Amino acid sequence: MLIDIYCDESRQDLLVNRANVNTNNRYVCFGGIWVPNEKRALIKQQINEIRQKHGIHGEFKWGNVSNSKRAFYRELIDLFFRSENDDIYFRCVVIDALEVDNEQFNDSDQELGYYKFYYQLLHNWLTESNDYYIFTDFKTNKDRCRLNELRRITNLGMHGDRIKLIQAIDSKESVILQLQNILMGTVAYKFNFGSDGQSETKKELVSLVEKYLEQEIALMYKNEQKRFNIFKISLRGGRR
Repeated sequence: MLIDIYCDESRQDLLVNRANVNTNNRYVCFGGIWVPNEKRALIKQQINEIRQKHGIHGEFKWGNVSNSKRAFYRELIDLFFRSENDDIYFRCVVIDALEVDNEQFNDSDQELGYYKFYYQLLHNWLTESNDYYIFTDFKTNKDRCRLNELRRITNLGMHGDRIKLIQAIDSKESVILQLQNILMGTVAYKFNFGSDGQSETKKELVSLVEKYLEQEIALMYKNEQKRFNIFKISLRGGRR
């Protein structure tokens, strides 16, 4: 089967700027949403129908969540968890920025460290029984070969050429990538704020996801949920 995976990250600036780390700004997330290629057009149609219903014309993302559009964002989350969409998956890796040490583990190459986390997102998720198109949100890299190298290394881990494409895209042009951003936003918000967040709407969306999962986001562990999977990476030896 051919699978499309749309990937993005949250609070990635903390990987290179430890001065910004604080109690409510500590955890970085790398997330992806898995959609069978044959179902991509249908999911886009479903998302656009929800957008039209609520009068959403531009890009939607976690940073723009507001009380006036809470019904829209609730319907997006409902869409992901619909029973007929049980072949659409979400995965997120969570990193404690205080444990990241690019000097020790990445030869001070912050960009290399960034793509190692993308590898962790993909390596333990992809299987040898599928082929993959992977789309990441656009990022300017000093090394133009980063995405090709990520494809090469991840394929080596699967002992085959299963990843057919890794391509950077503009999130404004992909409603599926934007949906991924909303799901990842609930994870990042819960890990960084717990129950102390100031946005009632964002806390409501976190609670909605937890209602579907029947457990707290921050208490999830790898492989406990098939469709909504969270893996908190432990970086032993990182600076504290």
